[in-house]
Amino acid sequence: MSIESDIFQRCRPDIEQCLTYGFRPAGDGWRYETAFMDGAFQAVLTLDQQGQVAGTVIDTMTGEEYLPLRAANPAGNYVYGVRHAYEELLEQVKVACFISMPFASRQANRICTMIQDAWGDAPKFLWKKKAFSEYGVFRHPVTQKWYGIIMPVPWEKIVPGRDGQVEVLDVKVGDVVTRIAEHDACYLGYHMNKKYWISIALDDTMPDDAIWPMIVESHAFSEKGSKRT
Repeated sequence: MSIESDIFQRCRPDIEQCLTYGFRPAGDGWRYETAFMDGAFQAVLTLDQQGQVAGTVIDTMTGEEYLPLRAANPAGNYVYGVRHAYEELLEQVKVACFISMPFASRQANRICTMIQDAWGDAPKFLWKKKAFSEYGVFRHPVTQKWYGIIMPVPWEKIVPGRDGQVEVLDVKVGDVVTRIAEHDACYLGYHMNKKYWISIALDDTMPDDAIWPMIVESHAFSEKGSKRT
């Protein structure tokens, strides 16, 4: 993960605030430039239409990109100092121009917004342990039964041999086998009873409007036992 993607994960840009801060239209996105460390370096940030930030740090003495910044383990106090100063600059941009979001992927955040619009339920982050701290649970406010959980998992946990990580949504459905057969993005429920739950990969393989009926179905299960049923 790059320095920029690490800092700007779980947030989205407020373009109006970006323009006020100093971003300027450039191609299909926006660009921001500023000097730091008393003018010794120039940071060039680009923001694309998908909200992704990329950055280049130029050594103003040589006019070239300062490559030691990207070393996995920066060696020497000076390199460490440059990296720290650049990270502070990015944090300032984040605070001024970006809105915090509960999840890392755009689809997970869209699904979260759809749930909040429908039932007013925000995700609950129930665990302090780092391994589970990013697991967001959706539960019925009366029965307290879960009807969804969004969590980051290694792909290999649901597709053996596949590299990388993905955020998944677990929901309870009436026919697990049929759902998995119908949709490439559906798998047996990770961390849940596989007889009743499926995991949906939130990587935009499956459209939001195809996922939504399964969320509604899972929510209906969670209502059983409430005064409204």
